[in-house]
Amino acid sequence: MTMARSVVALSVYVLVALWWQPTVAADRIKVIDSYRSADQLPSLSAAVWTEDALVYADAVGWSDLENKVAASAQTVYRVGSVAKPITATAAMQLAAAAQLDLDRPVQHYCVAFPEHSSAPTTRQLLAHLGGIRHYNYRRFTEEFLSNVDYASVNDALAVFAADPLVNEPGSEFHYSSFGYVLVGCAVEAASGQSFGDYVDQTIAEPAGMLQFQLDRAPPLISFRARPYSRNRDGELTNSPAVNLSDRFPAGGFVATPTDLVRFGAALFEGRLLDDNSWQQMLRQQTLADGTTIESALGWQLTDNPDERVHGGTAVGGSAYLYLHLPSQTVVAIATNVDRWTEPRLELARKLAGRMTPKVSALP
Repeated sequence: MTMARSVVALSVYVLVALWWQPTVAADRIKVIDSYRSADQLPSLSAAVWTEDALVYADAVGWSDLENKVAASAQTVYRVGSVAKPITATAAMQLAAAAQLDLDRPVQHYCVAFPEHSSAPTTRQLLAHLGGIRHYNYRRFTEEFLSNVDYASVNDALAVFAADPLVNEPGSEFHYSSFGYVLVGCAVEAASGQSFGDYVDQTIAEPAGMLQFQLDRAPPLISFRARPYSRNRDGELTNSPAVNLSDRFPAGGFVATPTDLVRFGAALFEGRLLDDNSWQQMLRQQTLADGTTIESALGWQLTDNPDERVHGGTAVGGSAYLYLHLPSQTVVAIATNVDRWTEPRLELARKLAGRMTPKVSALP
């Protein structure tokens, strides 16, 4: 992210803080802080976009617990698998431009991925139907806590490319972050750009995601939250150092909640996808035998058909992105501790229902 984008980000947050009604903001912060306190989170940040406006962006708690650095709306978090709707959007853009056929075998684009018993398509990978394995938690340190620096998405295929498929593509739902790494490889081949450059130019910049970027090691990232984990006794500890270059398309971004709601808003407003592509992305997917699954293309379904969501957890961070389709409301939540999952949908629904009345949009 450039210095100019950083300055613009600071200006936006100051303007939101001055422009949001103080009594309404205080009510919202109490709701968020109640969840932070209940789950003993270092910090909790949230943003809400509704009716064409960013109506809320704030945080509670500590960006740096040890040094008592307060979190703010500018604090940047690891967002984990919230990367997946972003990568899916990149694939849908290229499909709309006839540069990527979602129904061709992925090896047509990602030639570094070897032939297997069957060939998954990009569409199947986007819905977790491609038969690619997920992390091997028996090799937790080597995989989830990897410190290997991969020069490209293509190089990162080495982690899983030679492993057999876990099922026939299309026959079973098998959640797979490595499947999304393979999508990232196809995006690079179809676009002729690096994955990071393509996402930055066609998604982050048009959406106004001012602090969103790949979590590259070892560059410094302004306003980054210190990452925390929990030991077996549930106590907060500093997270181990990791290198996320093995999973950039699946879970390798950092962002603020404001960045994430701006992404959702740009989707609703048609700035990233045409309507046909957007509707395809939202559609519930099916197995080869016609059985429906709780997945769309890059999104997960809930018990409410009007919602699409995706959660994420990375080493030292957790996030959640929530869409309410009829009202075109977007909620994003983030914290600087990993494996915070249970209450995210409940909190997002509360914030989506509470963020009224509409206030004037930012210029």
